[in-house]
Amino acid sequence: MRLKRYFYDSRINIKNISKEWFLISVIIGLISALTIYNFFYIIRESFRVMSFGFANLPYILPEEDRNLYNIFFAGLSVVFANSITINMLFSKPLNVLSRRNPVRRRILNDQIFLSFNFIYWFTKMGLCFLVFSMCCLDFDFSPYVGVLSTLLLLVLYLDSWKALTMVLRKNRFRIQTLHLLVIIFLTLGISRINIIDYNSIDELAIKSSSIYDLPHSDFHNASYSRYKPEINLKIELLKNDELKIIHYGKWVSINDISSIVFAERVSLREDLIPYLFVRISADKDMDLNYIKMVEAELYSINQQKIIYDIYNNNLLTHRFETRGIEHKMSPFILDFRKDKTIPIPPLPFEIDSIKPEKTLKIKIDKTIEVNGRIVTENSLVDEFKKQIGKMDVFEYIYNQNTKYQDFITVLSCHYKAVYELREQNQTIFREYRHQNDEQYRNEQDKLKQKYPIRIMEKLN
Repeated sequence: MRLKRYFYDSRINIKNISKEWFLISVIIGLISALTIYNFFYIIRESFRVMSFGFANLPYILPEEDRNLYNIFFAGLSVVFANSITINMLFSKPLNVLSRRNPVRRRILNDQIFLSFNFIYWFTKMGLCFLVFSMCCLDFDFSPYVGVLSTLLLLVLYLDSWKALTMVLRKNRFRIQTLHLLVIIFLTLGISRINIIDYNSIDELAIKSSSIYDLPHSDFHNASYSRYKPEINLKIELLKNDELKIIHYGKWVSINDISSIVFAERVSLREDLIPYLFVRISADKDMDLNYIKMVEAELYSINQQKIIYDIYNNNLLTHRFETRGIEHKMSPFILDFRKDKTIPIPPLPFEIDSIKPEKTLKIKIDKTIEVNGRIVTENSLVDEFKKQIGKMDVFEYIYNQNTKYQDFITVLSCHYKAVYELREQNQTIFREYRHQNDEQYRNEQDKLKQKYPIRIMEKLN
């Protein structure tokens, strides 16, 4: 008996824990849970805000995903706080367990290494995923948070009970069930606490970089390149039908477009000015005439090259690549000017003097009509291929209800048909730059003359 008392006394005396010390341990555990939860919450929001500068769009978490993350972080915090509380209860010499009892050392070691080892591993892996997700990865964690986080929290919780089951044998399942219910209640309660006003952060992020439902297109001939000068204009329509344009996070009016373009031209080298593009971003359901108003202002200052931003559904590239359709406007776009009383610089020709002999009329609306005949979107490319090279010009006819998506659908099919015809008749290729450069350019010029893109635009 004396040998057992001195070397392996496994008796536990819960009654030796004073109420004051039990209350102090629980309070410190709750404070620890809130502190750890605050740390995880702030780290998550900090990385999310930092990712705004890397991604093309602000990273806005849906409410259900945010709640899942909060529950996971709250669960981790409560499990760690539970280990801190157990350590406080059994570490103080209250004769609850004998000092020479190896079970006591195992309980204390399990709680210490459980928290610190997991925090070390979780922090290292979490930082790696967060840093790479800002610039290099596009991984959606949402489908895996629910199942994996629940399993992880369950394993951590059961691991904290691994040594306790050796001393709490009487009514162990009842105590463990009650303890689990308390842990769940605390987890759900703490997860409802929002340390940071994330709604204000989201509103500021959306205001500086609005999210647009861009028009969809299977064709694109333009990608963002830092070597090609661009001006980004984001077009929005307010509730009072007022047209607002966002340029580098600032609201400007349509009358400020000329000053924006002139300021950009001044900052460029003279040889780069002809390669300047204006990239337009707008919702696909916006009325087309508002887009054409902006284009008319651009053409009036001889800015003819634009890029229509389109939706990139390629998950592997959409974080790094902004796709679009390069287009050179025709002088007929001037008919869409908002204020036609303002004089424009003289053009090298009169618009009325352009009278093509063969014109294909295309009415663009929810249904597309080619010379009075309805054509489906699937057969539109083939229809263009039949007419390209035979017609002098394609006349796009819009009405007040024509949407931006309807225009992009027809324009992308038109460009796709032209590019496919040119590729089919191409005979000179080059694997790298400067190979057969002169011959290649001469053939490309001939193909552009044989399969041109000539578009007239008219508002019906």
